[in-house]
Amino acid sequence: FKTGRLTGRIITGLDAIKQWARLVLGTDRYYFPQYTWNHGSELSTLIGRSYNEEYIQSEVRRMIKDALMVNKDIIDVENIRHEMVKDTLTVSFTIVTLYGRGELSV
Repeated sequence: FKTGRLTGRIITGLDAIKQWARLVLGTDRYYFPQYTWNHGSELSTLIGRSYNEEYIQSEVRRMIKDALMVNKDIIDVENIRHEMVKDTLTVSFTIVTLYGRGELSV
């Protein structure tokens, strides 16, 4: 993702789960007909709205868990933190998987 180039390298374990999570959270749920309704997140619905901080915090937590817990290899999502600056929502969290723990920021 950093370079925007495909490497052709196959990843497994925790790296594969983190990659999957980035793709799921970067896809708007219900928008693309090629994906099932279990794929994607609703985070974009929070951007550009005048919701209060408590509402955003509870919805970010619910939406992240809802999007990621469909993967049978993810045991839990912890330490969910968010920051909203104008129209940019940044979310950081820890995923607990069968392969270990990983930090993500989207």
